[in-house]
Amino acid sequence: MLPKGEEFSDHAVPGEITVQCLEGSVDFRIGEDKVQRLTAGALIYLNGGQPHALKALEDASVLVTIYHPR
Repeated sequence: MLPKGEEFSDHAVPGEITVQCLEGSVDFRIGEDKVQRLTAGALIYLNGGQPHALKALEDASVLVTIYHPR
């Protein structure tokens, strides 16, 4: 759950991830210059180690799945 205006600054995780916007909308930034707007139902995939950030444009629910290889 992300209230409107909440931001997660640049970060990365070692495993591959999917991010699905369940409700509301967020701007999802990959690297320094690519911004993808995610609205309800949208799904995005990132390779492990890719820096990313996000900002809630309205109250939103986002599901993040991280694959951690053994």
